[in-house]
Amino acid sequence: MEPLTAIATIAAKYGASQLIRALTGNDELSGLASELLGELVASEDRLSEQMAGIGRQLDELLDQRYTVALGAGQRALRDASTAPEPRSRAAELARARDLFREAAAAASAKSPLQIAVAERYVALCSLSAGRPDAVPAALDTLNEAAFRALTEALPLFGPKAYEKARAQLPRSSRLGLRGRREERIDELGSDLVDAVDDVVDLALNLLAESEALARGLGQDLGPETDVDLLLPAGYEDDERLASTAQVVVRPIEPGPLRFGPLTVAFGDIRPVPGQPQPPSAASAAVVVAAKFAQDSPPGYAATARPPGFEVEVLVRSDFPVSPSLIVSLRPGLVLADEVLQEVMPGQPAFTGVASDMLAARMQEIRLPYFHPDRFVNEWTVNINNVLIFQSSDRQLLELEGDARFL
Repeated sequence: MEPLTAIATIAAKYGASQLIRALTGNDELSGLASELLGELVASEDRLSEQMAGIGRQLDELLDQRYTVALGAGQRALRDASTAPEPRSRAAELARARDLFREAAAAASAKSPLQIAVAERYVALCSLSAGRPDAVPAALDTLNEAAFRALTEALPLFGPKAYEKARAQLPRSSRLGLRGRREERIDELGSDLVDAVDDVVDLALNLLAESEALARGLGQDLGPETDVDLLLPAGYEDDERLASTAQVVVRPIEPGPLRFGPLTVAFGDIRPVPGQPQPPSAASAAVVVAAKFAQDSPPGYAATARPPGFEVEVLVRSDFPVSPSLIVSLRPGLVLADEVLQEVMPGQPAFTGVASDMLAARMQEIRLPYFHPDRFVNEWTVNINNVLIFQSSDRQLLELEGDARFL
């Protein structure tokens, strides 16, 4: 079992509340606590190697202070798992927590994944040391950092990886013919995609663990959701990717969709009556409207809006977002590649997409959509063209063969 799946897996097996009771030292659950700590320390060396590999590939070298503090904290956590009596265990856990705090402070601002990993350990050590009050702050920082790592990595999980490889590859006569240069771009792009895949996996696992711990502590996060990573066609065969990976979030039961720090709530679908015609055909407004209609393109209707249906979606973040997020809403269950590739704020509804921007330092946006004539009971929210939130639990056919279920 990989270290960043141990918590979520054991929580699913025994229940989140049992997990929390075990971590906080409940004597009746000492066996579960030993199982959990054993799983956590079994693969920590591989985690450090993986973090270093990701950093090298993405030009985000680990700060030496971060590496030293994280490694020392992992060793202290390992010692705590084998401590012979409670006092020494508590001392090792306190030392590990302090070391992981040092690692979080030393983490590179360019690598939110480093921050998220360190804060994950701070939360675990605080729980195991009997300090559940200190856990929510660590989980908030973890969620913010892991979500940022995910949204920064996903756009590179596709064609943009090869664009970045092309930009990084110097033009040199040593590469010979154009065909050889394209081969090198494919190689470098494929290596970059592999590194981004690791970032996405780690970020998703961190978010899943954070949710398991928060629910175990009694936080009301709303209904649980299904989260799938949809891989681009050709990924498994190591071919050049023509589309970008997407994370799809679907409801398991009615209620808002919670994913990391984001909450997406679909409002009720309301019938909207058509707007009545102006009372007087001789009014100045009608004359102006008629003149405007004469100068408008064919098909333009200056008449009142027809009857239809309207829905509003609320997208909220636990923290002020940075950078901005582009949010779009459209009827039906639609993957990102089927939506306009470049969704810009303020697009009119006739394009089939209502969109706006959750700007930097904002935490909430409401996006309405009016659909004329026809009732639609399934809707899709698209964030940055890589995060897909469905109002329905119905699984798209496109997900059947290429999804990685989390």
